[in-house]
Amino acid sequence: MKRDEDIARLLAGDLEEAERQELAGQLATDPEALKSLGGHAVVEGLLGVALEDEFSAERRHGKLMAALHRVDQDEFLSGVRGKIRRRSWRNRVTAIAAMVVFGFSTWLFMRPEKMGSVSRLETVTWSDAAQLTEGEALKPGTRLRFQSGLVELEMGGRGRMIVEGPADLEFAGPMSSVLHRGRVLMRFTEAGHGYRLNTPVGTVDHGTEFGVSVSNEGVETHVLEGEVEAIPTGGEMVLLKKNDALRFDGKGGERMAADTGSFYTALPPQRSGAPRAIHWPLEGAATGKDAAQVRGFQGTGYDLQLRAMEQGKAPSAVPGVFDSAFAFDGKGGYAESDFPGIGGQEPRTVSFWVRVPQDFSTREGFGIVSWGQFAGDNHGGVWQVSVNPLLEEGPVGRLRVGAHGGQIVGATDLRDGQWHHVAVVLFEASHADIGKHVLIYLDGELEPISRRSLLALNTRTEGASHGVWLGRNVAYNQSVPDHHHGGFFRGEVDEVFIFDTALSHDEILALKTRNEMPETPP
Repeated sequence: MKRDEDIARLLAGDLEEAERQELAGQLATDPEALKSLGGHAVVEGLLGVALEDEFSAERRHGKLMAALHRVDQDEFLSGVRGKIRRRSWRNRVTAIAAMVVFGFSTWLFMRPEKMGSVSRLETVTWSDAAQLTEGEALKPGTRLRFQSGLVELEMGGRGRMIVEGPADLEFAGPMSSVLHRGRVLMRFTEAGHGYRLNTPVGTVDHGTEFGVSVSNEGVETHVLEGEVEAIPTGGEMVLLKKNDALRFDGKGGERMAADTGSFYTALPPQRSGAPRAIHWPLEGAATGKDAAQVRGFQGTGYDLQLRAMEQGKAPSAVPGVFDSAFAFDGKGGYAESDFPGIGGQEPRTVSFWVRVPQDFSTREGFGIVSWGQFAGDNHGGVWQVSVNPLLEEGPVGRLRVGAHGGQIVGATDLRDGQWHHVAVVLFEASHADIGKHVLIYLDGELEPISRRSLLALNTRTEGASHGVWLGRNVAYNQSVPDHHHGGFFRGEVDEVFIFDTALSHDEILALKTRNEMPETPP
């Protein structure tokens, strides 16, 4: 290789002026060239040391000590380039070659090692004044504290982290951190193997891809790929493999099956262009229908038709957040549009206001907004936003997004008789999953998830027997009117939007505050 030949000729004193200048430029910009120089200089230096006399050895020692004060990269490079330009290299370099080797080695092993940086912030609410910005470098002692949202970190070439709030993560050094609270998904490269994550009751390291959660309920480690060494405080190391999990209890650990859907593995991609959208303002109760405001979608008949079944009455008008809203009685009143909804695994956002009564019944939670074709064996084929009525699948009264066979459930109790703004986002993914790729925003903030499950999404709109429903359980079948989970929603709903893309946090805030459809992002 010409670069190595030039370095060898430099050390032998045979390099011409123009060639020396060119090599000096390479050393300034190419770390590999600098490493090659160090390798050649080692050989030259050892030869020189073997042949030197007592006086030469003393002189070499002095130069080596002086090199200790030049471990900074820029100063070291400047010195190397200066020596090249001054023709100070001689045949069989001894002391100078040794000084170069020592100086280079000192810089290589003593320079600050890059810890990582903040690559992405998504809907973060900070806990204190120490707020980080995108692109900011991590340093020893950096403490990441935030109440809600997601933070993605690039770990200096060792891999990536996704931190879910509420979280408190402290960085001790390039290969270790302390998770005091929160949820962290860690995906490491070969260079990151051996990274150590400390928790209040144990340590996790040597993983490829794994999640760790620290909460009032304890500490858990879930392995998604590879192997993990988990070491409970005061206990012995436990080797966990893919789909294994360990719950730390302060005295040891309890093995269990990993809940691989309980951690976000990616953040929403950032879109371009104005999304297609449909909007029902819910102001037409007196006329028996609500006119759809449509942008980009092809087709007709998308107005909402107000209907009633069984003992129910059609939705009625009540004061809303913006003008009037619809009240659903939970007994048989609902609204239907021929708009089929968003199908397959396509990204989407559903936004609306909802008011849930304080005397909510568990037979009145399904479903606020729903579409798709429900069938017994068609798991993942529907899309339904509800108030969770099923204790076995999460806390009752929280926002729920279900797809028949899988769901995520929020953490905030909606049964307070107050208006709340809701936005549910499915972001683009090669294999969209309700447990990994759905975000819930409540009142403009990212909602913590209390319970989630893995389920591949494939919303079935083609061949569905109905379009979008408001106020009716997607699983309700007229031939079986007494559905064991209830067939209709009770509560009030205002300003329903459906978009064919994942909206950003800023766009969701604009919907909440100004009730405006988003345009092309800046």
